[in-house]
Amino acid sequence: MAWQSAAERQTDPRKELLDAVKRYNQQQKELLREQISTMNPYKFEHLVGQLLEAMGYEQVEVTKASGDKGVDVVGKVQVGITTITEVVQVKRMQNTITRPFIDQLRGALPYHKAIRGTLITTGKFAAKCAEAALFPGAAPITLIDGDRLLELLIENNVGIRRSNAVELLDVDLQLFDELDIE
Repeated sequence: MAWQSAAERQTDPRKELLDAVKRYNQQQKELLREQISTMNPYKFEHLVGQLLEAMGYEQVEVTKASGDKGVDVVGKVQVGITTITEVVQVKRMQNTITRPFIDQLRGALPYHKAIRGTLITTGKFAAKCAEAALFPGAAPITLIDGDRLLELLIENNVGIRRSNAVELLDVDLQLFDELDIE
């Protein structure tokens, strides 16, 4: 370390590089948010279908535009030793989602022989929605807001591509310190 100047020790190029990567990834995340917020609603339903498949759902089907009882995607998921049917309603909107959307989805479960549902939005949920989604004695409804949707898309590589990792080389300064002969 004796050969490093004080300025070199203070400026860590690795930190600068990692900060630049974080900024770039945040920009890409915002671009993804913009893409899903402005895409055709029916294409958005298909994107959610791809996400469910990437998450391990099987027999994923995007419903027809009409007569779907408020259900946009139907899929089967393995829970323990049981395979259950789950229905999904997607809302590509920036408005706040309120309880009537949860009630509508819950009411559609029997039409698809489903025992639970998921409501996905690019926006947010009203404060009382979390309580309504898990109302005692009623079928559970999972709520996924725009931020969580972005996380799931990124985690499951849907709508994004991962670039090759950057390889960083670090000189093994400890080795050189150990080689010093006095």
